Amino acid sequence: MTAPSGPRLPRKLGEIGIPMLPLPVTTPIAEIEAALAADSIAPGVIVASDDGYLLLSRATIDRARAAGPTTGDLAGTVTGGLRLPADTDIDVAAEAALARPATEREEPVLVSWPDGRYGIAPIVDLLAAMAGRFARLSRTDPLTGLPNRATIQAEGQRRLDAGHLIAVVHLGLDRFQDANDVLGHHGADTLLHRVATALGTTRGAGNVAARLDGDQFVVLLSELPPGQTVHSVGRRLAAGIRGPHPVDGLPISVEASIGISHADHHDVTVLMRRAAAAMRRAKHERTGVVEWTPKLDTNQRVDLRQLTELRTGLRAGHLRLHYQPLHDAGSRVMHGVEALVRWQHPQRGLLPPGVFLPDAERSDVILELTDWVLAEALRQAAVWHAQGHHLPVSVNLPPAYLAQDRAVGTILTLLDLEQVPATMLTVEITETAVLTNQEQVAAQLAQLRARGIRVAIDDFGTGYTSLGLLPQLPIDELKIDRSFVMRMHDSPAHATIIDSVIAIAKALGLTVVAEGVEDEPTARDLTAAGVDLLQGFGLNRPQPPDVIPTLPGIPTPLLTPA
Repeated sequence: MTAPSGPRLPRKLGEIGIPMLPLPVTTPIAEIEAALAADSIAPGVIVASDDGYLLLSRATIDRARAAGPTTGDLAGTVTGGLRLPADTDIDVAAEAALARPATEREEPVLVSWPDGRYGIAPIVDLLAAMAGRFARLSRTDPLTGLPNRATIQAEGQRRLDAGHLIAVVHLGLDRFQDANDVLGHHGADTLLHRVATALGTTRGAGNVAARLDGDQFVVLLSELPPGQTVHSVGRRLAAGIRGPHPVDGLPISVEASIGISHADHHDVTVLMRRAAAAMRRAKHERTGVVEWTPKLDTNQRVDLRQLTELRTGLRAGHLRLHYQPLHDAGSRVMHGVEALVRWQHPQRGLLPPGVFLPDAERSDVILELTDWVLAEALRQAAVWHAQGHHLPVSVNLPPAYLAQDRAVGTILTLLDLEQVPATMLTVEITETAVLTNQEQVAAQLAQLRARGIRVAIDDFGTGYTSLGLLPQLPIDELKIDRSFVMRMHDSPAHATIIDSVIAIAKALGLTVVAEGVEDEPTARDLTAAGVDLLQGFGLNRPQPPDVIPTLPGIPTPLLTPA
């Protein structure tokens, strides 16, 4: 069962107002008293006087019997009370009612509807509705309407104690700060609301979702679909919230890192803390889903030591570059390679970039590491060029590297040192790198292109860039993110996005590269759609430099060695 949400609470005054037909001003008081005696619920009556409509409460009638035999006599002694439109917010109406003099605070409120109807809102109902709203707000997230941290923690403990909790799943959106920077707070809030809605429809009927804070969500798993594991449900949740979501007219997709803690502890706060730690590790290693183990807590504490080891390893020559080919979509001839860093750790073996790059990107180590990658990639390109292989290399430049004034000068100096044509280097940047400091980055990229270096936007579609910005950027290539490519056969929306990106890129004269090509049918469909270059495990995995010349697809005939 999901956590009980309770009945819908009224938001407007008209939802608690009791519509009534106004009585003529000549109605005898005795007749009104008889009617009120017969209807114990009615808080009073409304009379139509020469000055408009008046609310006569039971207390008002009791106090003013001596005024005269009819409501007309009584109306002259009544001020009319508090009158508010039916669309007045409950909180505003309650505040206005409480602001009246002490002798009038128990009086009901006269309500008017746009269609000419009138009614009475009892003060008790008004205050109860306000209190209910505040109570509900204390249990829910005001932006998304999902349960908040306190509510999900209490519900999780209840389920755990009853033996109805299987696991806690913690979802953290990747690169969400970019959404705040690019979409603005309103757009980012809209995106969070869309994600929460998608999560609510994906979680399953027996499970409950909550928003903790920022871009963090949690799901309590009490039921698993037949044949599925907690791990597969975590991936299904991530896929369910991916989108694209419409935000200010743009289709925005989001990726999530998932942490899972199985319900093997008696305290739900411990389970939630474990799930959060697993989520951070998934984000750190870019692995999508991580299940908590006792070893993970130990590993979480070695990040600073790992950063120190990385700095030492960089200077000791422990880093390696592997290269993943890019193939011409039509001929499948190798068009170039992308340089991908690895760390040959003395004790832990060959480590993929997801293990150490996130830490490096949060420190100044990334600057030294990028210098090394550029120098090594260009050195290898020079070696291949001397052997007769014209294989351009692509190198990723992180935002921090482009933030330096020396970035362009360093790249041009390395090109001159290796004596390779500038056309053999492509620098890949993310959408975030462009948008962080658009004018400075655009100027730097323009300088690189002026020398013949190519510029590509990597992971296109995940960084919240407006398509209208593309014509203003000095770029040559768009690399469609693998998340779209890998789902193009499962999601018509993703296939449509790919077609749209291709059409726009062609209109701007840009080369289109598809990443994440895992199989031949995908490669064929992308080729038919108009993609220029293909990259992915279905064609070639990243390889050491000496293996590249032996792979199928090396362009022939070879160039004359320089």
